[in-house]
Amino acid sequence: QPGSSFKPVVYLTWFDRLGKAPMSTLWDTSPLTIQGVAITNPRTGTVTEGMISARAALGGSQNVGAFRAAAEGGVDNVIEMAKRMGITTLDQGFDPTFISHADVDYGASIATGGANIRAIDMAYMNTVIANMGVMVGVPSYATYKDVKDYKSLTADGADDRRLADRQFHEFTRGNLRLAGSRELDPVVVLEVRDNNGKVIYDHAAANDLQRKQVVDAGSVWLVHSIISDCTSRFIIWGCGGSNDDLALDAFVDGVRIPGGAKTGTQQGPLNAQDTLETWMNGYSRYAGTSLWVGNANNELVRDGPAASYATANTTVRLFKRWMGEYHSYLKRVGVITGPLLGFDELRPKNVAQVSFPTTATDRGLTGGCDQRVTSWVRTDVQYASECEEVEVDSRNLLLVSDATPQQFRVKKGFVKLPVLKPDLARELAKAKKIPIAPTDKSTGAVAISISSPSNGRNVSGNTPIIASVAITEDWLAEFGDGAAPATWKKLGAGKGPIQDATVGSFDTKDLTEGVYTVRLSAGQLSTSVTFNVRRNTTGAIPNRSDVQPQTPVPSRR
Repeated sequence: QPGSSFKPVVYLTWFDRLGKAPMSTLWDTSPLTIQGVAITNPRTGTVTEGMISARAALGGSQNVGAFRAAAEGGVDNVIEMAKRMGITTLDQGFDPTFISHADVDYGASIATGGANIRAIDMAYMNTVIANMGVMVGVPSYATYKDVKDYKSLTADGADDRRLADRQFHEFTRGNLRLAGSRELDPVVVLEVRDNNGKVIYDHAAANDLQRKQVVDAGSVWLVHSIISDCTSRFIIWGCGGSNDDLALDAFVDGVRIPGGAKTGTQQGPLNAQDTLETWMNGYSRYAGTSLWVGNANNELVRDGPAASYATANTTVRLFKRWMGEYHSYLKRVGVITGPLLGFDELRPKNVAQVSFPTTATDRGLTGGCDQRVTSWVRTDVQYASECEEVEVDSRNLLLVSDATPQQFRVKKGFVKLPVLKPDLARELAKAKKIPIAPTDKSTGAVAISISSPSNGRNVSGNTPIIASVAITEDWLAEFGDGAAPATWKKLGAGKGPIQDATVGSFDTKDLTEGVYTVRLSAGQLSTSVTFNVRRNTTGAIPNRSDVQPQTPVPSRR
């Protein structure tokens, strides 16, 4: 089982079938418990990014995002994509060990590599990614059979068991193949001679090498843009500098080899903390590579914190040094004669980097429905919004009702909840301040307010800020310079509800005279008052046309 090294297939399906982009997001609800099994992200400390982008989830090998991507994209669609990309052992109701086909029922755990896959198929799949969805090979001579035509070694009838035994050996040799699997194979035989030395097959002369576009090149580029970019791995690895470190980049003669890489770990059968095997998969313009490290007798390997991740680290080092040595060899034999080839010349015509709306909150992004970042996209795809527009009462951000006058009716964007486990998403939204649509109707009450000082007053000395918060949310009081401050300083913080309470003291002692604003935020709401700081003030209201009474508005924090 390839563990997380299978995740590129999952995201390729998500991009291709659902019209998603690297900065499209998933609800990172770790832990995500499904049928009694907890799916968690492989990290310590902060275990969630909130709204995690596909770029961060795949680059950082996060499990919850991958599970959700598989569930949203459809497990059967993931399997179909894997078969198109070169995997020959994967289908619903098919056991490549032939012990019991009926026992194989893949779910969304396929996202973290819960599937039976050969290393040679993974290597071939890596070449398809490197070739932007083009499979290069010679026609397969295998016989293709539907899943229903395969028998199990544990079948009731003796005839079926004998047939299963023959099928198992023919399948293992590559003579039998699942219907819908790849029709091309890697080139293995270059020449065949008879016992007299006569050449009866020459690959170079046969002209039987074929190139087949098996998936849209633009979708493959989106995956490549993540797994080839070391900055996308910020959650766990980051960027490397040589083949001696544990980052995933490989080098030859001190130069980074352009290409992608993805790690994988298969957990032990009894304890998720155990490791049965580790993988590393990757590619350059010159090679698709799959590396498996484990015990042939299926004993556990030494890995995890207790063993200082010995096997995982060994796997990374083996991959990096193999890639370095192989590309050095290609230089020595004259295959590489100049700078290493990159992927810019393979960039499909239907991709571009554009300003893209995203609700992501990973790596310092603020989230929400108004955020835009630069992202790779397919230019032939119309991307659906991750937000929904709902009409709310601006005074409390509840659904409009008969108690909402027209001047307080506003339309606001909210992040859509997922179909899978929306209850967990609601909890995450509350913890991470992710704006989701309300379910209750407005009573007309003001949720947050500042009662003193009032708008437009002159203040001096140490002035208490009196406010009310009618909702059960954390609140924050801040002040800034001017009527529209660019930066804010904290006055106080706490948790609502509170009524006519002091939320902070505004001390004018070290401030210059002029206009200042105090802002109170709670949940998705904020309200503010603007006033003048004056020395020896009389408390008179200044004659200012730009200072108006404030009502709570949706917060953009």
